[in-house]
Amino acid sequence: MKYSTLKPMTLSSPIRFNPEWVDDLFMQAKTVWVGFSGGVDSHVLLHSLVNQLTSEQKQKLVAIHIHHGLSANADNWLKHCELICNDLGVNFVTEHVQLKAQASLEDAARNARYHAFQKHIGNRGVILLAHHAGDQVETVLFRLLRGTGGKGLAGIPAERSLGEEGAKLIRPLLYVSKAEVESYAQQQQLDWIQDESNADERFTRNFLRQSVVPILKERFPKMEQNIASSAQRIATDYRMLAQLSSQQLGVWCNELGGLKLSFIADKAREERLFWLRQFLQRKDTSLTHSQLESIDDMFASGEDKQPEFVFSSGRLMRHQNVIYLLPLDQAVVLAPLVSGEVLKRPFDEICVRGSNNCTLKARPEGATLIMPNGKTRKLKKWLNDQQVASWWREHLPYIYQDDTLIAIGDLWCHPDHSHLDIEWRINLSLPLPK
Repeated sequence: MKYSTLKPMTLSSPIRFNPEWVDDLFMQAKTVWVGFSGGVDSHVLLHSLVNQLTSEQKQKLVAIHIHHGLSANADNWLKHCELICNDLGVNFVTEHVQLKAQASLEDAARNARYHAFQKHIGNRGVILLAHHAGDQVETVLFRLLRGTGGKGLAGIPAERSLGEEGAKLIRPLLYVSKAEVESYAQQQQLDWIQDESNADERFTRNFLRQSVVPILKERFPKMEQNIASSAQRIATDYRMLAQLSSQQLGVWCNELGGLKLSFIADKAREERLFWLRQFLQRKDTSLTHSQLESIDDMFASGEDKQPEFVFSSGRLMRHQNVIYLLPLDQAVVLAPLVSGEVLKRPFDEICVRGSNNCTLKARPEGATLIMPNGKTRKLKKWLNDQQVASWWREHLPYIYQDDTLIAIGDLWCHPDHSHLDIEWRINLSLPLPK
């Protein structure tokens, strides 16, 4: 779905949505959700939208409230939101979440919210969030102070995908100032929640909002509009840069998605880091600058080395001077094989027909394989001959009958057991370069 051909907001006051944008939104979306905390921003978003909807469109609108349980007032906030939605005639859903332990309480709460949104929205759904130009200012300043790159300076995106089922997240108030939001709320005599945690300046965003931004606004009255406009231009530039770099990476990557390091080896360090960053972002993975420096140092070693860089959601490894983004490793599954039955493992599926006496066992040390010509080859040398990537060597299906290794997937079979029908299918998340 695409909604970006039309701006969500018209230039009228009070806050009003572009009617064509609203019609397009409700025509294409299966359900339109509004993230509704009960604060002034989300109340203004919900109220202003409801005032423009037809009765048919209103049936497709759902307000969702996330109950974090962090405040003693959380239950009262939930009741308040439910009453507001009842008064507006809007469908209401609430979700109680448990926060996972993280270094930042803000990050934990945000991650829990977005996980809940994905759980409810589903295929072809759209959720509207009430971030405004003031939030954009705080985000850009916050990221700049932490040492962000170009993507971070692009700030909060006005629209992005949510999950893998075609859902969308849209922020229609992103270019509306906080003053305009509050003015609308006062004109319409709205009743909203005041979250006491917003006054706690131990949280960096609260400190910026209350102690930094007001001083800057005194000197730069148009700061909100200017930063929001700059972030929008940077986002456009960065999107174009990503498209152009993706085209180049399409040439430099092999058919399995691995980046051929020979193409960037002779470039300056900052250029190598740029291409590593683009390679990872092309696969929806983002690492810090210091992590990219560590990766660059690690993979600058001799090609005979087998470096591995592990991070929270994956790992990077090299094979034949090609770097691959891989899933985190998992324990090797070893089990009996029933003839004709498929055994599913984390990275593959194996099925053997013709024997009920086969078992998957761990990679044998020092094993010798008999080749079709009758000669023998040590397993380690055979793996090198076959150029099997290091990340697959423990995971290959080593098929035994009793204590005898009779096959390795469909790559090798003992001449005395050639009657077996072995079907081995690989999960493409863990590539096996040929």
